[in-house]
Amino acid sequence: MAGAPTCTSCNLERTLISIRPGRNRHDVRAYECPACHDVFRLVIQREPLVSDDLIDVVFDSPALKAGTR
Repeated sequence: MAGAPTCTSCNLERTLISIRPGRNRHDVRAYECPACHDVFRLVIQREPLVSDDLIDVVFDSPALKAGTR
């Protein structure tokens, strides 16, 4: 997403007021209009963690697999 969502009533950019963790690697972000105080919630997929990429590297190594030592 390029920027914050725009309020459909006031045509102003909303302000991010909270981020809550959701299910399955998603976050629920709440945006509020500074004029009318309407709240808009948006579910966004979280970015993968660097450690998630390292798990594949470690477990793909034949020397570290169970029963190969």
